[in-house]
Amino acid sequence: MLIDTHAHLTDVKYGGAREIIDNMQADGLERIIAVGFNEFTSAYSVKIAEENEKIFAAVGVHPSDAATAGQGYLGALSDLCDSDKCVAIGEIGLDYHYEDTDKRAQHRVLCEQLELVREKKLPAIFHVRDAYGDFYDIISKHRDCVTAGAVMHCFSGSKETALVYADMGFYISFSGSITFKNSKAGEIISALPLERILIETDCPYLAPVPHRGEINYPKYVRFQAEKIAEIRGVSVEEIIKITRDNAYRAFAKMK
Repeated sequence: MLIDTHAHLTDVKYGGAREIIDNMQADGLERIIAVGFNEFTSAYSVKIAEENEKIFAAVGVHPSDAATAGQGYLGALSDLCDSDKCVAIGEIGLDYHYEDTDKRAQHRVLCEQLELVREKKLPAIFHVRDAYGDFYDIISKHRDCVTAGAVMHCFSGSKETALVYADMGFYISFSGSITFKNSKAGEIISALPLERILIETDCPYLAPVPHRGEINYPKYVRFQAEKIAEIRGVSVEEIIKITRDNAYRAFAKMK
């Protein structure tokens, strides 16, 4: 059975995600982690998780939402972390993709949430885009905050960067983008130890081939498993088992 370690079930496209959840068994899904990106979606993700046995949650403020995070956001996230169904803090990190990025706000909110990671002793789910240098500087200074492990979500960096974080004990997670024709993930996946690899959809975004351009769904995480199996020259069943086992190690509360 598959585990989608990163899904945005709170997206309005899913209308509460009832159909997704009801069809999990038929779709070969054992667990889904519903990931928040601000205070509201974090609370909503925990609500969905608490109401559904096979759903778990991660809570956090995405870097693109850092500038609008309210004064009480940390306290709200802290309370959500105490739920039995909250397995991680994320997605948090840095994203410099857009020209109007408020880097100062992103740095402040990331560092504040790293202190929450330290306090709650939960794994972190990191979103990093076009900001790997600054992220490395920050995480190096706050390495003692990340004692319960971490995931580099929807990884978009180089092979060398992936190996640096794998050596730090982080997991490297791959979305549907690894199935795209222009993807350079093959050399990264070939170089990584299999015990450091996770799969995710990041749905509703980044639907894999053959569904590229459509709304993405957790069930499509199978295409990432198939692509990794192709790259590594092993069976799809082996990759499903390995990534399932990795997910349970990465997110200890999910057990």
